[in-house]
Amino acid sequence: RTGKRIHMKRVIPYIASGYRKDKIWLRRTKPAKRNYRVVLAVDNSQSMKQGGAAEQALAGLATLARGMTQLEVGQVGVCSFGEDMKLLHPFDSTFTQDNGASCVANLTFEETRTRTALCLESVLKLLSDSGGDVASLQLVFLLSDGRIERDSRSKLRRLIREMTEQNVLLVLIVVQGKGAQDGSLVKMKEVTFDTKGRPKMKPFLEDYPIPYYILLEDIQ
Repeated sequence: RTGKRIHMKRVIPYIASGYRKDKIWLRRTKPAKRNYRVVLAVDNSQSMKQGGAAEQALAGLATLARGMTQLEVGQVGVCSFGEDMKLLHPFDSTFTQDNGASCVANLTFEETRTRTALCLESVLKLLSDSGGDVASLQLVFLLSDGRIERDSRSKLRRLIREMTEQNVLLVLIVVQGKGAQDGSLVKMKEVTFDTKGRPKMKPFLEDYPIPYYILLEDIQ
């Protein structure tokens, strides 16, 4: 590579390729004083363990943290979310193998709720309090089973608009247990009610509030 500016349109294909297509850097001729900040947020709720997604989430966290470190993106922060958000690794500390082990030790997958909207609010505050160049794009990766509470979807859309205005790109990595096709978000349906109160079935991903997401079934 010739610089440290990220070609954002190539970030999602980079993840989807198993971190092999790593040509995500823009060419430049002069050094740019840009330092990206990346947040890796892991869903720490019970549904992750029950669905067999916890193991995939830990593998995804390790792969992403290693990839971001090797690519010298800048500062990497790690947090967990469920009932609330907990910072497991701050931006101002270099991410090492020991730090990674400490993060994993704090991921118990025992929390009873997945408050995704609260997580995004906390992440925005974390990025704001961390200072830095607001003109630089910041990345937030959510590793979760993707089961978002329906009553929080409108709030999530508002928060995602705020993130876009603040140059924060959100990507949801939906982790699934091995052989979990029956429980896949693609096949899931939910009951909604029309204006007359009559129930109807609709795909879970219809009207999904997060525009950028990847369904990840296995990490070799």
